[in-house]
Amino acid sequence: MASKKKRSGKANRRSPKLPPGPGERLRARFRALGASINGHRWQSIVVGLLLMFCTSLFGGYWAAGWLDSIDRDRMARETLEEMKRGTPADPATGPEPKYARIEDIPDLPKYTEVEPGRPRPTFEEKPRPAGKPPQVAAVASQGDQAWRRNALPFRDLNGKPLVAIVIDDVGLDRPRSRRAWELPGPLTMSFLPYAKDLREQAKAARGHGHELMLHLPMEPSGRNDPGPGALLVSMSDAEIRQRTAAALESFDGYAGVNNHMGSRFTAFRPGMETVLRQLKPRGLMFLDSRTTAKSVGEQTAQELGVPGIVRHIFLDDDESVEAVRRKLAEVEAVARRQGYVVAIGHPHEATLQALKEWLPTVQGKGLALAPATAVLRKRNGWD
Repeated sequence: MASKKKRSGKANRRSPKLPPGPGERLRARFRALGASINGHRWQSIVVGLLLMFCTSLFGGYWAAGWLDSIDRDRMARETLEEMKRGTPADPATGPEPKYARIEDIPDLPKYTEVEPGRPRPTFEEKPRPAGKPPQVAAVASQGDQAWRRNALPFRDLNGKPLVAIVIDDVGLDRPRSRRAWELPGPLTMSFLPYAKDLREQAKAARGHGHELMLHLPMEPSGRNDPGPGALLVSMSDAEIRQRTAAALESFDGYAGVNNHMGSRFTAFRPGMETVLRQLKPRGLMFLDSRTTAKSVGEQTAQELGVPGIVRHIFLDDDESVEAVRRKLAEVEAVARRQGYVVAIGHPHEATLQALKEWLPTVQGKGLALAPATAVLRKRNGWD
C-alpha cells in the first residue's frame, strides 16, 4: 500500500497543472469576439436597413448628377488619359510616324517615341478626272492668294511626273534642319511653330530655294507629345481658333499648312472645320498628312473651298537607310503611275543620308522635283 501511495505521489509531481499557452489564450479571445459580434448583430441589421433606405431615397438624384457630369467632362478626361497612357495605333494605318525629339529643345515637353510596329501602308490617291472641283476652283479664281504669292516658282507642270518631298518637323533640331534645307531641291520645308529662331530659320530655308509650310501641331491618338499649343478635340471652338491663329502668326512666307501628328484631331470634323475656316480667308493651302485613314481633312477642305492635297507616302516610319531607299523607289513608281506624288519625311539621319544620295538622280530618271504648290496646281488643272 505504501508503495502505491509513493508511486501516486511521484506521478502527481510529474504532472502539475500548467497555465494556458499562447494558442489557448488566442482561441479564447476569438471566442469572446464572436460572442460580442453575435450580441450586436441586431444593431448591424438596423444600420444596414437604414443605409438601404437612404440609398434608395437619394441615390437616383445623385446618380443623375454624376452621370451628367461624366457626360460633360468625358471628352476632356479621355484626351488627358489617352495622352498619358497611350492607345493602340489606328489598325488601318499602323503606328503614328516618328517625329523629331522635342526633348532636344530646352523648356519643351518631353517627347516619347511611338512603340515600334508594322510600317504604315502607302496611301495611293485614285486618279481624278480632268476638271476643277467647284469649291476649290472658286477659291483659285480669287485675286492674290497666299499659297500663290508664297509658292516657289515652277513652270513645267506637265513635262514630267512631279515629285514633292516635304520635310516635316523642321526647326527643332537645328543642325539637322540646316542639313535638310541644304539638300538640292526644290523641296518643301514644314516648320513647327514653337521652334526657336523660327523666322531666321525659315528665311534661310527659302534662301536655299525651298518652299515653306507651317507644321500645325494636333492631337494624336497615342502617347506621342505634339508639343506646345497643340489643337485638342476637348477644346472649345474659341480655343481652337486662338491656338490656330497664334501658330499662323509664328512666321510668314509659307504657302500652306499641314498637320503635325493629329491622328485624333484630323478625324474630328468640328475641329477641322474651325481650323480650315481660318486658312480660307488667308488664302492658304492645306496638306493632309494622313496620319490616320479616318482623317476628314482633305474632304472638309474641299467642302469649304480651301485648296488642298494629300500625302501619299511616308519615307521614314522605319528609320534605316535601306528602308528609306525602298520608300523612295515607291515614290518613283507612284509618280509615274498618277503623274505626281507627295512624300513626307523628317530630318532623321537615315532620311538625310538617303535623300542626299537619291535627289541628284531624280532628273535622270525622267522625274521632276517640285514644290507642294506645283502638285496642287497639277492635281486641279490650274495654271
